Amino acid sequence: MEYNELIQGFADRYGIQDVSTAEGVTTFEIDGMPVSLIHDETASSVTVYGEIGFPPPDADGSFGSAMLKANHLLAGTGGSVLCQNPETGAFAVFRNFSLAELDLNAFCAEVGKLVDQTEYWRKIKDGFLQAEDEVGGTAAPAGFEPLEPSAFLLV
Repeated sequence: MEYNELIQGFADRYGIQDVSTAEGVTTFEIDGMPVSLIHDETASSVTVYGEIGFPPPDADGSFGSAMLKANHLLAGTGGSVLCQNPETGAFAVFRNFSLAELDLNAFCAEVGKLVDQTEYWRKIKDGFLQAEDEVGGTAAPAGFEPLEPSAFLLV
């Protein structure tokens, strides 16, 4: 499928009105969370990108370590990649797809999975922030299990 067909089909399916496209990047909000789709015409691919946010004040590196462990062989990411944006310092989750491999249903399912992963990691990050405030130092939140992603729900 062509990139523009996927984007328009996705927006129509979920009633998304505010879809903006600039320089190969399409952005929209799902449940108040910005999601970006990055079109690479040369590779005929699309990257689905969700921002987790800025790292918690984490003196012993627990959050970053949890992200790296989850990223190992995609063990705790549902096939997505966890990363840190070198330009902003924000953590993010992304996944890249060949347009030739996607139809509208598969695309919608993959965007849904990525949104779920982004929300999951945002909750973990927020748990680190809350735990740090409660104990006056860096600690993982109670019940922290980074390698067990939430069940994927479609958007």
